[in-house]
Amino acid sequence: MTGVATALPRLCWIHVEPRQRKISEQGRRLAGRARDRLFGPAEYAEADPVRLPEPEERAVYRILNFALRAGNIMLSSGAGTIEVESTILALTAACGLRHCEVDVTFTSMTASYIRGDDVEPITTLQVVRRRRVDYSRLAGVHALRADLVSGRITPDEAFRRLDDLAGAPERRRQFVVLSWAGMAAAFTVLLGGGWLVAVVAFASTAAVYSMNRALARRGIPDFFLSALGAAVATAFAMLLVAFDAPAMPSLVVAGGIMVLVPGYALVASVQDALTGFPISAGARGLEVLLAAMGIITGVAAVLYASVSLGVVISLGSVTATPFVYLPLQVAAAGVAAALYGAATAVPRRSLLAAGVVGALGWAAFLFLRHGGLSLIAATAVAAVVVGVSGNVLAGRHRTHPFLYVVPGIMPLVPGLALYQAMLDLFTTQQGGKALLQAFGIGLAIAAGVTLGNIIVRPLRRPVTR
Repeated sequence: MTGVATALPRLCWIHVEPRQRKISEQGRRLAGRARDRLFGPAEYAEADPVRLPEPEERAVYRILNFALRAGNIMLSSGAGTIEVESTILALTAACGLRHCEVDVTFTSMTASYIRGDDVEPITTLQVVRRRRVDYSRLAGVHALRADLVSGRITPDEAFRRLDDLAGAPERRRQFVVLSWAGMAAAFTVLLGGGWLVAVVAFASTAAVYSMNRALARRGIPDFFLSALGAAVATAFAMLLVAFDAPAMPSLVVAGGIMVLVPGYALVASVQDALTGFPISAGARGLEVLLAAMGIITGVAAVLYASVSLGVVISLGSVTATPFVYLPLQVAAAGVAAALYGAATAVPRRSLLAAGVVGALGWAAFLFLRHGGLSLIAATAVAAVVVGVSGNVLAGRHRTHPFLYVVPGIMPLVPGLALYQAMLDLFTTQQGGKALLQAFGIGLAIAAGVTLGNIIVRPLRRPVTR
């Protein structure tokens, strides 16, 4: 109990009434007499079968649960494992628990307070049962951590803020659907599609997201959601071919499955591997693989059905657009990044900056590609640009970098590369090279964003208590 006793003066919100303290002391004396009768005074220290709950233990449990709840919000919103771990340790230390150990995996978090070498630790656990990308809550946890560590708020106030944050209402469904659909339309323009392709991608993405949202509430696994969504997106392309519409079906499919392609999950998997969390990296990688296989299944099912109906869909490769369309592509990348931010609950005041970061990253990528740089190298440099600019903006506005970095890398994520790999697997059964290229792009983005954070980190002012 020595470690807890030394931490108690820092826990200013703990208060024990005098009567409660007196009852606790009487309980200890009665328990001591019972132990003396059962085991004798000499054997009392070794047996110790009776132990009453301590007010200090309840306080420690409260702190640990508070920190794990904050980590739960971050992990369910897509934050990296290393950041979740550092946040939990920072919150517990700010509340007075200086000797904590934290274990974070993809699905659960465990925190233990080490009280001493000869005393058992106090341990609690939380399981991440629901994943919902919500960067407004992520930014709220980041601000709460900064205020608590710097001493601007007390632990009691931090507890209330976290309760308000966890109970905040979701954004309206119609707004989220329009944001995802608009992002898909802008993505097709970024790839060189015309207005008809953008309209069809908008409609297919709205249908896919609405259907998957309704099915997810019924507990349908993500694999089947990906398969059904990809089937719906390919069915829209089949309708275009059936009516001889002047549009590329491949662009329609590529834009329609953007809401399904786990591009950022692949980047997060690589980032966890780089930062020393192989278990979380493997779990995220398996999630990416299942989603990709679901997309392949949905596309293949509709293609087979179209052949039986006499409608032949030619899903050719999406080719690069000429350099003259660069301004339009950069603008489309900015719009796609901003709309992705709106779909993932980025605060409205940060949407414009997120769009600018996305446009800067895509402009750097296009210039480097037309300058002769390889695909992976150009992606890595563009990711560094996104990482540096996003972290600079986050430091200036004192918010989480994800508000700018994640929307900024969305035009760069290997969604198109995964689509090409799946297309090659279906048509020529030789998609291994394309899959390796997609993994290389994900590695380049993760490494570039991490390097951008490392570059900016020494320029930030340290937060001290």
